[in-house]
Amino acid sequence: MSVVVGNSDFRPLQNNPSAKITGVHESLLQECEKDIIWYRENFFGKPHDNYLALESTKGPLAISVIQDGNIYKALVRSIEGSERLTVEASAVYQSAHRKLFKLGPKVENLMSAFSSGIPARSLTLVKTPGLANELLSMEERQVIRSYKFGVGYCMAGQTTEAEMMANRHETSSPAFKQFLSFLGETIELRGWKGYRAGLDVSGTNQTGTHGVYTKWQGYEIMFHVSTLLPYNEKDKQQLERKRHLGNDIVVIVFQDTDEQFQLSTISSHQNHILAFVRPEGDGYRFVCAVKQGVPAFIPEIPDPPIFGKDAVSRDFFLHCLVNGERASYKSTSFAPKISRTRSVLLCDVASKHIK
Repeated sequence: MSVVVGNSDFRPLQNNPSAKITGVHESLLQECEKDIIWYRENFFGKPHDNYLALESTKGPLAISVIQDGNIYKALVRSIEGSERLTVEASAVYQSAHRKLFKLGPKVENLMSAFSSGIPARSLTLVKTPGLANELLSMEERQVIRSYKFGVGYCMAGQTTEAEMMANRHETSSPAFKQFLSFLGETIELRGWKGYRAGLDVSGTNQTGTHGVYTKWQGYEIMFHVSTLLPYNEKDKQQLERKRHLGNDIVVIVFQDTDEQFQLSTISSHQNHILAFVRPEGDGYRFVCAVKQGVPAFIPEIPDPPIFGKDAVSRDFFLHCLVNGERASYKSTSFAPKISRTRSVLLCDVASKHIK
């Protein structure tokens, strides 16, 4: 299976001969989830200091600091994300006077020991009860618990997005339908109470009658399957289908045969990860193409890029999709939006507690 890059912004990922098909590991945790765990384990419920800044050269800030024996630990929250820092207490300057009266280091000396980039003069020490809970809640609000992935289907000889969008479910291959079962369960949309990913569940069938859904590792995933979305004979572009798959960051392209898909025919600015899958032996061959600006992510794809139909292989494939979407958040298409969201959250906390 191969793809043709042409004038596309996508590039196929390189496979790693030493990589292996593995189950879920720590890299599935989002950075904000790791921050929550670190804050709970090292700060929450223990005496520690919280510093806030509404305005600084780094934007709004929330910094938690605790001394743990001979180590100072800090969780620095900014619009760019959170950073977990540690420094030996001996590396933090204290005057003889402050040592004698056990006053601890000045905030400027403490912050500069952590990082020279922290604008210490902009920080305010806040001892408001409940602030620790609010900081924890702020991080928890940023944990993403649901994902929507597109699924397109290419019959033999098809190599373009337009051809992919024009296929009907009743004429799709048994291999494609088996792959959908590999991804999740087919659910009736009417009255669906779980994550719906923008699909119509009122019973009017505006987005079809069924969808493919799974609950995996505590996350909900809804798949926008092109062949299950309404088909319009009068619409060559199948805009209703493109409205959903075109707004998905990750799109799986299932190919019945080994064709060279034309990456340049993908027209959506939202699509950043394209996962090409086709049957091979008792499993699937996998090629992943990412848009320029998406940083590397794990798990790496082995060489040969073949995974089975077992539970571990499914975990590996879904893990790739989830982490691929998260890596896309760091691209220029999404990073500014995420920074703005964090700025609003940090400003809300700081403006409430700084008097």
